[in-house]
Amino acid sequence: MQRKNEALLSKGITTQSGEICKDKINLVAGAITQLFAEMVWVSTGGDKETINRLTDIFVSMNTPTDRGKLFKIIKALYGLMGLQFSAEAEPMGADPAVLEYFIFSFTADFGEIIKDYIAEQKSGVY
Repeated sequence: MQRKNEALLSKGITTQSGEICKDKINLVAGAITQLFAEMVWVSTGGDKETINRLTDIFVSMNTPTDRGKLFKIIKALYGLMGLQFSAEAEPMGADPAVLEYFIFSFTADFGEIIKDYIAEQKSGVY
């Protein structure tokens, strides 16, 4: 656990006092969510029902009991889509407060990106 805490500190995800750096977590989540959401959109053909089921998994598993499992599922989905999971995001699963905020930020970003794709689809861009 000490090594992972050092990784969080060295990456600027936590401070020396152990506080989480929400801005840094938001930056990392935002950076990795864009390509993930794009791959979900493309691989589902923009199927809203499938995307809604995935979003429901993100929301319903975002509990203290299931959050670690959800993090593993997200990492597995990256691999299934041929994406490399971020080395910067990898240690976020080691700290419950960091993980909670990361999943919150990831899910919010995912939802916003998908809304943009839906709007583009309606306007005829997609």
